[in-house]
Amino acid sequence: MVPRVQRLNLHWSRQVNHSFRYKSRIRPFPYFSSPNSFFQTIKSTVQSRAYSPQQFYKNRILDQYVSQSVNTITLRQLVVFGRNLTEDRLLKSGNYVRTELPIRLAHRIRDFQNLPFIVGTNPHIAMVYDLYWSAFEKLRKFPTITNLDENDEYCDTVKGLLKEHLVVIPQLALGISECSQHLHPDQLDRFMNTMLRSRISRRVLAEQQIALTENWNDPGYVYGQDGHDGYIGIVSTQCKSGEIVQRCANMTRNVCRTIYNIEPPQVLVDGHVDTTFAYIPDHIEYMLYELLNNSIRGVMLKFSPSLKHVSEPPELLQQFQKLERLKSPDISKDPSSIYPPISVTISSGPTDLYFRISDQGGGISDEIYPHIWSFASTPTLNNKFENFVKVPQMAAKVQEYEQSIIPPTLHLGIGLPMSKVYAEYWGGGLTLFTMDGYGTDAYVKISRLGNREENLE
Repeated sequence: MVPRVQRLNLHWSRQVNHSFRYKSRIRPFPYFSSPNSFFQTIKSTVQSRAYSPQQFYKNRILDQYVSQSVNTITLRQLVVFGRNLTEDRLLKSGNYVRTELPIRLAHRIRDFQNLPFIVGTNPHIAMVYDLYWSAFEKLRKFPTITNLDENDEYCDTVKGLLKEHLVVIPQLALGISECSQHLHPDQLDRFMNTMLRSRISRRVLAEQQIALTENWNDPGYVYGQDGHDGYIGIVSTQCKSGEIVQRCANMTRNVCRTIYNIEPPQVLVDGHVDTTFAYIPDHIEYMLYELLNNSIRGVMLKFSPSLKHVSEPPELLQQFQKLERLKSPDISKDPSSIYPPISVTISSGPTDLYFRISDQGGGISDEIYPHIWSFASTPTLNNKFENFVKVPQMAAKVQEYEQSIIPPTLHLGIGLPMSKVYAEYWGGGLTLFTMDGYGTDAYVKISRLGNREENLE
């Protein structure tokens, strides 16, 4: 009789072989010398994972963390806690993050384990799963923080993990794109939305603790007040609605001006342009940049179809990197563009702040519109995330486009879904209304009061 372990090995081996025959488009990692060595490595990884006490499906340690509820926070809590920072508060904050991160990772690891087997064998998905396991083990074993030196050590550990996990978005996008036919679109979208919201939440906690620690270690930092330029950790208490729109518009107009060698559409801003609110600038800037980029390019390509064939040579990217974007002229006073302008209206209500971005870029076709928020492949976009093979790392921040870390004209296909994830994370929303053949209106809603808890589901 064949021993049980051998039978299980044979069973998993057959399933893996079937999985790779069934899914021929799975890409090997570039560092494998041949497809055979790649498949052998993946089979070995999957088989060893089946018997590893550390990563077994019903792992008792993981179950202990999955059984615990996530303790969500609000923006207001981040501001109030950080504004009145003391050594005791800094250590309490560190221990909250130390306790919370493994719980949030554990829930996501369980989501990976609940995926169909064939999806779990995808190398990109397996890579993220293993990264999460490694981070979970490292974070859960970190002892209670009792002094500032231990807090500094914890922050150094988290910094390293943040850097390692910059590959998560590209790997998830490639893996889901390759496995799209093995998951119902609704299930796939729920998985990706949950993964990305949880990723944002973990980075917020980690980056806030790192920033507060750096503030504490800065001799020039004034406690009890808003920090440098109104920042408390990574939260800005002095976000100005009009300035943020102009900054994002300047960036995307400079990209288009440099690449296409023609003056882009104006961006006209009206409404409550002087509204000040507390928010994480990276989040709101990403949303507005993506929407303005879509609008400006849409208008230019509609009225100048020949621009569709223009791509950026390396020297133009170098020129773009040297531009002083923040010193650009006032975008609302530039009369030279031949295109109809983009209109941005800002409305400040008692509890919420709205941004409406209106363009005449031709709108979105009926074939594409139902799928604009989806991460799943569609009949018109069979492999929508294929360009992620050119992007090994992604933090989903505007600075990556600003510094040409990601080529400005590279279409990744994740801008709108990711913007919606950012908007909904703090209890806001993102909606698009389109008139095919004319243009599109995008509405961004964010909370002015900062009293809404994280949306992680």
